Amino acid sequence: MNLNTNFDYTDKKIIIITVFCVSFIIANVITVKILNLGFWGLDVPAGVLIYPLVYILTNVITEVYGEKAAHKTIVLGLLTNLLFVVVTTIAMIIPGPAYYTGQSSIEFVFTQTPRILLASYISYVIGNLVNARLTSIVNRGTNSKFTQIKNIGAIAFGELLDNIIFIGLVFIGQVPILEIGIMILVHFTIMLIWNVLAQPFTNRTVKWASAEDTTST
Repeated sequence: MNLNTNFDYTDKKIIIITVFCVSFIIANVITVKILNLGFWGLDVPAGVLIYPLVYILTNVITEVYGEKAAHKTIVLGLLTNLLFVVVTTIAMIIPGPAYYTGQSSIEFVFTQTPRILLASYISYVIGNLVNARLTSIVNRGTNSKFTQIKNIGAIAFGELLDNIIFIGLVFIGQVPILEIGIMILVHFTIMLIWNVLAQPFTNRTVKWASAEDTTST
């Protein structure tokens, strides 16, 4: 079998959108795991390991395919995650055989309270829409010398809104305001560092996605 890896413009768009949707689902699944950062007693959800990639790809999609394409991708990401939640919920409801001992583990991983799920969706939509809007604005006639800095700024602002909305909605009334502020700051700082370190990858992805396929079909 001859595996063709010469992706055309449309193929690349499909690949990027697929990775975007999968990253969002993975982030929501692994968020049940809490990571101990090992200093100052700080803990963060494991979703921070991959969730910044969602914002990076929103940035890439907006820059290469336009803001409308980014909006459609954000909606698609939400719908695919809803499908995942519906299917996993049905799987948990349907009883297993007597010898099956993994029900409690499945429920621990896939059960999310409505409050957390709603907060996740609201913060995801608002943060990524703002990221797409700002990315579209800063890339209009931008000198390439400053594009990278402005794109980081667009991603950072979207992520900050995301963190404020999500952590605020989940913990308000349950955790002291000061602790909520610290969680927002720590989570945002980790995501920002993640995105800054990933800038070479972001730039290469934009160039790769923008390049037309020159091979014959």
